[in-house]
Amino acid sequence: MSIISRRHWLAVFMLIAGSQVMAAGLDDADARLYKVQLAMAEKGDARAQYFLGEMHEQGLGTQQNIDEAFKWYGKAAEKGDVWARRKLTRRAEIEADIKKDHAADNQKSAPAAATRKTPENTAKNNAATAQAMVAKTNENNDEVDRTKAAEKERRRAAVRAMILERIRHPVGEPFE
Repeated sequence: MSIISRRHWLAVFMLIAGSQVMAAGLDDADARLYKVQLAMAEKGDARAQYFLGEMHEQGLGTQQNIDEAFKWYGKAAEKGDVWARRKLTRRAEIEADIKKDHAADNQKSAPAAATRKTPENTAKNNAATAQAMVAKTNENNDEVDRTKAAEKERRRAAVRAMILERIRHPVGEPFE
C-alpha cells in the first residue's frame, strides 16, 4: 500500500472516528472536512483544490469567499482539472448569483416598511387592502426564501457528498 493511499485511509479513519466523538453538529463536520481538504490541496492534489474552491464558494466549513474559491479553482485548473476550468469560465455568472443572494439576504434582514402611510382623507378600506397586499407579498417572499434555502442546502449536500466520496475512493488509487 503506498504512502498516499495510507494517508487517504488515515484521513477517512480520522473522519469516521471523530464523527462519533464530536457529533455536535453538521458545521463541526464541515469544518473538519475543510481541514482535510486544505491539507490535501496544499500538498498539490488538484481534485482537493477544486473541492476546496467549492467549499469557499458555498461557505461550507469556512466563511464564503468567492476570491479564495477562484484562487483554488485556478490552482486546480493549472493541474488540468476540467471542473475547475469550467468554474473559471463561469466566474462572472457565479459572482452575479452570489451577489444576488447576498442582496436578497440583506433585503430580507432589513426592516421593510410593512405599512404605507396614507393621507388622512383616504378611506379605511384602502389601508386594509394595502395591508392585505403586503401580507400576501410577504407570504410569497417567504415561499421564495424557503425554496432558495432548500436549493442552497441541496448544493451544499452535493458538495459534501462528492468530497466524502473522493476521500473514500481516491482517483488513481487501487481499490482493496
